[in-house]
Amino acid sequence: MVFSWCLGERKIMTEWVEFIREQLYGGFGAVAAKDTHVPCGGSRDLRADYMSLVRGPALVDRSCRGLLEVTGKDRSAWLHNLTSNQVKPLTAGQGNYAFVLNIQGRILFDLNLLVRGDSIWLDLDRRFVDVAKTHFAKYTIVEDVTVVDRSEEWVRLACVGDGAVGAMAMIGVPQAASIPALGTAEAEWRAVSMTAVRTDFCGPWAMEFLVPAASAVDVWKGLTDPGGSVRAIPVGEEAVQVRRIEAGLPWPGMEITDDVLPAETRQLDRAVSFNKGCYLGQEVVERMRSRHVVARQLVGLESSAGEPAPTGAALLGADDKPVGKLTSCCRSLARARIIGLGYVKTALSTVGQSLRVVWEGGSAEAVVAGLPFVPARPG
Repeated sequence: MVFSWCLGERKIMTEWVEFIREQLYGGFGAVAAKDTHVPCGGSRDLRADYMSLVRGPALVDRSCRGLLEVTGKDRSAWLHNLTSNQVKPLTAGQGNYAFVLNIQGRILFDLNLLVRGDSIWLDLDRRFVDVAKTHFAKYTIVEDVTVVDRSEEWVRLACVGDGAVGAMAMIGVPQAASIPALGTAEAEWRAVSMTAVRTDFCGPWAMEFLVPAASAVDVWKGLTDPGGSVRAIPVGEEAVQVRRIEAGLPWPGMEITDDVLPAETRQLDRAVSFNKGCYLGQEVVERMRSRHVVARQLVGLESSAGEPAPTGAALLGADDKPVGKLTSCCRSLARARIIGLGYVKTALSTVGQSLRVVWEGGSAEAVVAGLPFVPARPG
């Protein structure tokens, strides 16, 4: 097995980070850094950004995502044995969402498997790229597989919202509306070749496209040109997080961590195939399914707090004993109140269950709510 990390575009990526920080936050604020998208303050009109995400076309920097390219004749069978969802049946242009588990069945990271003509792309949170490379190397002996880190070669942009479908047609993907989840298509816009991926990553309809790093600034400027054909509206990270919490979507590093089991995430239908046979961690997943034993569940929470509680705040039951923890929290613009996601003991995870959120210096009443808080297209 060969691992390679392509570093030639790092200077361009650094320039992109500075460019996008200036575009979105006037030189301050959230930065798509090497390891993750780090919120650092900044000032944007959250409500305007939020409405752009819903209506579209909104343009979102997605450079928080990394990309590993897997080649070699054994790539499909090898990944099939190391991920929780189907790989072998997929053909070029198709994709799946999956978990990568350790032998105890806990989630190391989640990813999108995107099948290409002669390779498979692994689209994952940039923070977990090194974890992925180490893990995959550990479970390779004689397979004909090569993994190359392409994270620095591409800038990831997303076109989001109802109006994004029409925008994608102008960019060179007229069939965008019919592309299924994690389906891919090739596009060329202003002499720049790009790959488009349907992701719906924060709830509303969304298509991400991978742009060669050297062309990213020109593409961004062209897409956001008020006098251009697309006229996409740049949107910051805060609105993305509000909308994805409303959609009830777990997020890497927040709800998807290495102390979580697949059955706890409520993502089994999306991330796990129970018909694919053995894969690493499969026995634990199957045992929990067949015995209907899940210690805790991801739930939605509505709170009476005046401000969002900090991540990691304790969730207490009626006897003031800890029953879970808060993983994400925001002020919902659609519901005009504080909402969040968290893990709660299964016995207390039913809708309507009363809990208390407690953190250093504060507490608030909360109630378990159904997910999603807001459908993909709020009425």
